[in-house]
Amino acid sequence: MHMANELLSVPVALTTSAVAAAGLGYICRKATKIVNSENLALMGLLGAFVFAGQMINFQLPLMPGTSGHLVGAVLLAIALGPHLATIVLSSVVIIQCLIFQDGGLLALGCNIINMALVPCFLGYYIYSLIIGKNLQAGRIYAASIIAAILAMLAGAAMVPVEAFLSGVLVVPFKTFFITMMGVHLLVGIVEGVITAAVLIYLTQSRPDLTVISCNCKPRISKSVFYSLTIIIVVATAAGLSLMASENPDGLEWSYLERPDQPEFAPMIANENKVISAVDEFQARYTLAPDYSKRQASIGTIAGEDIEVSQASAGWTSFAGVAGSALTMFLIWLIAALLRRKPQAV
Repeated sequence: MHMANELLSVPVALTTSAVAAAGLGYICRKATKIVNSENLALMGLLGAFVFAGQMINFQLPLMPGTSGHLVGAVLLAIALGPHLATIVLSSVVIIQCLIFQDGGLLALGCNIINMALVPCFLGYYIYSLIIGKNLQAGRIYAASIIAAILAMLAGAAMVPVEAFLSGVLVVPFKTFFITMMGVHLLVGIVEGVITAAVLIYLTQSRPDLTVISCNCKPRISKSVFYSLTIIIVVATAAGLSLMASENPDGLEWSYLERPDQPEFAPMIANENKVISAVDEFQARYTLAPDYSKRQASIGTIAGEDIEVSQASAGWTSFAGVAGSALTMFLIWLIAALLRRKPQAV
């Protein structure tokens, strides 16, 4: 659900970037009271897992022409609390954008709002509302599925609103909105199942390292838990990422292209020169566009060097592992800086 630059106007892009920056600033200030040595390791590991998990586009049921991927907002919020979850997921989105061109540079603010800020806090609120004082594991998993679905829909609903405010829609707002909600309902269901599965792993291994309140006891040592989690992250990034569907994700399918519908016309039109210039800049200087190896120039057109990127299984695996490691490093760096700040009054 990473938005591209073309979905936005410059004013909307700048406004949402300012909102995202202000929100993260406030959250980071609150986080100075929360970050500690116990949750620091889990923040990095879960951030790396979410990065790796987002590389796996899974085929959507009932819709053979499109795919979806994990967002991980509710999973992180339940395990870490909404403040730390937002910091972790924002780090994932930033690495994806700056290193791998996954999401537009001008759309970075929107992607942080849609994928981190709104889903983490809303999802956690819905989960807390459902769970109440019932700490049974079964209720925790059921609540996580419902919260994941609703949080996914909330984030997806933001996209048509931002595109409408940008004036780039060439179809009625209602058409784009209904399409986005229908597709991401299916994505949310799969996300909910994945969220519950990971929470089962956490609650059945080391629930004490999370903020999950449940009647569960640790079953393995910390060292075994950390080692096992690292193995899962590497296996996901290097191995499972190779199984990703090549179909466009739910957002791209909704507005841009539908391989199963050759007659489909894009739902947006954006000829803004600033947007085009940013697209070109990002394509030229991103280190590993679309998780692929950047190739040398193959020629020139109108005096401009033309470069291509080439995907390969080995490079995709490397990009997955390297991106997961970079995400973990960024999260730990931010957390370390927050721990050094004076306590907020």
